[in-house]
Amino acid sequence: MSGGATDIAVVDLAAVAADLQALGGARILLGHQSVGRNILTGVAALAAETGVGLRIVEIDVLPPDPLPGLFHTPIGANGDPDSKCQMFRRLLDRPERPAYDLAMMKFCYVDLGRGTPLEARVMLERYAATIGALRVARPDVRIVHSTLPLRTAPAGWKATIKRVIGRPPEEDADNALRSAFNAGLRARFAAEPIFDLARIESTRPDGSPNSIRVGGRPVQVLEAGYSNDGGHLNAAGQRRAAAEFLRTLAAALPPRSAGL
Repeated sequence: MSGGATDIAVVDLAAVAADLQALGGARILLGHQSVGRNILTGVAALAAETGVGLRIVEIDVLPPDPLPGLFHTPIGANGDPDSKCQMFRRLLDRPERPAYDLAMMKFCYVDLGRGTPLEARVMLERYAATIGALRVARPDVRIVHSTLPLRTAPAGWKATIKRVIGRPPEEDADNALRSAFNAGLRARFAAEPIFDLARIESTRPDGSPNSIRVGGRPVQVLEAGYSNDGGHLNAAGQRRAAAEFLRTLAAALPPRSAGL
């Protein structure tokens, strides 16, 4: 289903307003790339629509002041997940010890695929090692995890026939790798807060899952109605992802930082 009124209606604005209010007194770090910017655009739109403001500040290395806010910055290079892990660690484990209640780093869909340097298992281990080091260096900051975003699956009769005869489009393999990473992340950090972006991206407006089968297994794929280019989020996708992003962060807040 393409973006439109149906997509917009699935966002519970009362819940969004409550989450924004809870986050109003918190300091949050987000390391991201382009899909992260899509989500932040959605956050800003929801804040304007609900009338509940949230301070969003792009930083280089350090926040400009000790006030609450959602501080974000691009990290690393797309296609190089190790560089993102290293940059995220440097943002937190530094002499100034910038104060944050929550911190999250988000990979991009281009970080894992057939042409990228790491396989899903190794990428997850590198990420887990980064988080383990940060838990030692910054036990005062709660880490929120994020699943990898997805891409849409090739559609049309040619793609369908290829899947039926056991020669699926090559893009299916990329989403299968992302699905493997996401499954591993959910299992590894099951007891911790996870922003499940992949689940949101692969859930249709009617609540049904959007998936394909690769090697006999279901693989989540981005719902086409949430994107105009097969990877980045359009207005409908931004709203859905932003609402879940805010819900996850608000639920993860330590009691002392909740509220305005």
